[in-house]
Amino acid sequence: MSNTTATAAPTGLRADVRHRADGSYTMYGIHLRWQIGDNRPDHPTWPPPSDWHDGNAPYPRLYEVWINGEARQTVYLYWPSWDWSLSNSHWVDLGEEPDAEYRVKIRAKADGQFTPFTDEVVVRRDDATPWSAPEARRDAQATAEVAPRHGTVDDPRSRAAAAIRDLDDAPICAEARRVNTSTDWHEVLPGKERMLADYPWNDALKYLEYRKFFEGNTVASTGNKAFQGLDLAPNAELGDWPVTVLKVGATSHTFAYDYMAYHTGEGWSHRWFVTREGWDPANGLSWEDLDPTPFLVEIQGAPREQDSTRWEFTTLPRRSGRAAVVNVWGGNGGPQTPDGGNGGTAGEFFLSVSDVEFR
Repeated sequence: MSNTTATAAPTGLRADVRHRADGSYTMYGIHLRWQIGDNRPDHPTWPPPSDWHDGNAPYPRLYEVWINGEARQTVYLYWPSWDWSLSNSHWVDLGEEPDAEYRVKIRAKADGQFTPFTDEVVVRRDDATPWSAPEARRDAQATAEVAPRHGTVDDPRSRAAAAIRDLDDAPICAEARRVNTSTDWHEVLPGKERMLADYPWNDALKYLEYRKFFEGNTVASTGNKAFQGLDLAPNAELGDWPVTVLKVGATSHTFAYDYMAYHTGEGWSHRWFVTREGWDPANGLSWEDLDPTPFLVEIQGAPREQDSTRWEFTTLPRRSGRAAVVNVWGGNGGPQTPDGGNGGTAGEFFLSVSDVEFR
């Protein structure tokens, strides 16, 4: 192991269970903090760590989160020059009904190989405390872009890509086009009116709310009637959605997203979920059908060093047969609020559903 990799190993892991509101839902998660280089979990908001170098610190950007002895999540971190907290902290979604106890540890990837694990930390649901907003860093500024525009998951191919962009001739795709009132494949989102009525971005506490937008089998459309054709469930008449085959037991997977713009700023992230074992697509797709912990997360606090739209990871949960992959991409942009409140914008998120088969 090289000296660079050894010094890039995270240490001093701290973890605790927090809860935060998402409309009428209470969502739980594990708040992680660790030391990397000279950046400690309790480092003050000023001055920066001695090895910060205006954000060019030699810290790893890729981590694995292991929970109860299994690799559960790959995390990519991109931080702006003024916020060192984004380089050594992370929120792990647990959903609405967390287990009583979790054992968690992390490791980083540096110089092409994984570092040693941190010590394992045990956290308990009964010790959960409310989420509080992180302290603002000196010279912090918003960098969310508003230029046109957004994309969809291209590999594994999403329903929007197949039915709307590619005009796939599968009967269920044709029916989706007939039912939809929108032909915009790269902006499947709740819509301006709904987002202004109940903001997705919680500016006071600095996190994205999206669970509250899903009732019933409306995940694929984000509950937006303009895309209701994407909620169609496979049946004998319409057949199945076009499916991408994913190899069971593969040592890594690569997913791709088709963008027109890459947004950055506090709270901007990609989160990738997969359906629980035993999901039946004939019953539609609801939020309750998803494993609550995303297997892949990218935090977009700053642009990537290379403007890539691909992620390679090893933490896709083991599944067999049909499943669905759901990507939520969002943050603190979106439509301007009428009174300038909530930091000036409502927030927004975009969603893609990809139908897959594990073989």
